[in-house]
Amino acid sequence: MTNSKPSTTSSEASAEENIATPVSHSLLKKGGPDGILLSAYKKVEKKLDGVLKLYLSNVIDCEMKVEVGESAKLLFKDWLAAPDTESVYLEFQLGASERPILVRVSRIFLSASVDCFFGGQFDGEAHSSGDLKQSEIAMINRLAGAIAAGLSDAWSTLFDSPVRYSRYFHDKDDIDLDLDDENVLVSASFVHLSGHRIAAMDVVQTLDGLIAIEPQLNRPHHREANEVDPVWKANLKDSVEQIYMPVRSVLARPTMQLSELARLAVGDILPVAPTDNVPLIVGDRVFAHGSIGEQNGGVAFKIKQFL
Repeated sequence: MTNSKPSTTSSEASAEENIATPVSHSLLKKGGPDGILLSAYKKVEKKLDGVLKLYLSNVIDCEMKVEVGESAKLLFKDWLAAPDTESVYLEFQLGASERPILVRVSRIFLSASVDCFFGGQFDGEAHSSGDLKQSEIAMINRLAGAIAAGLSDAWSTLFDSPVRYSRYFHDKDDIDLDLDDENVLVSASFVHLSGHRIAAMDVVQTLDGLIAIEPQLNRPHHREANEVDPVWKANLKDSVEQIYMPVRSVLARPTMQLSELARLAVGDILPVAPTDNVPLIVGDRVFAHGSIGEQNGGVAFKIKQFL
């Protein structure tokens, strides 16, 4: 018996060609077409330590130093399973992206923040465990507001959209992210507080989230949010300079009785006192002061002071 390979019909071949194949995104490939996106996120990371220090210090009213480490690429499930210390998980949204930014806050940093907020000193070890206390839940909301402000500030040079706090999780098993790319970028953050260095936070950016906002970041040139288009500015200047404004000067403002005004006739002379403070009026506003003189046989106004 001779084994022969089944033939493939033209319709079957066409169906095979139309089957979608996974696309390998080049985000993390050095020199790949999307390398600009990863470079952009590095700029966000570099700004995070300074802005987080500012906003967190204002919340807990205690001097601190924040170190944000360079991000490491990890599988999300590996990051989630890694810590042995108790933590809470804060969820944030960047713009309209469906993929959240997660921040894992260690329970020891949460306890230290509560101590500082109420005027105490952190001893480097003591922290709560088990169910969250009301003071800790209140502090989570305060920290979340500060972290959201810091993230918004860090992203502001690249993406004109605020970062919003959504919710927190105490049990990591409640976190369920539907990711196409299971990789995340994790920036471990340490805080120096009351003379102690604490493993405080992990800032977790999903690759799905970065890829989703890539069309708004991957541009040949990025303009600062407050930068004015030079072409528009020049056209506006040209247009404004073509506007005509009524300009007049007033030599005197005499007052007369109604009977005197009624007796005025052609040839009457109204005395005008000499002055060097004649106003030049543009529209309804005094623009300058000057004096009246003569130039080339005509009356002229000489500007002495702009207002």
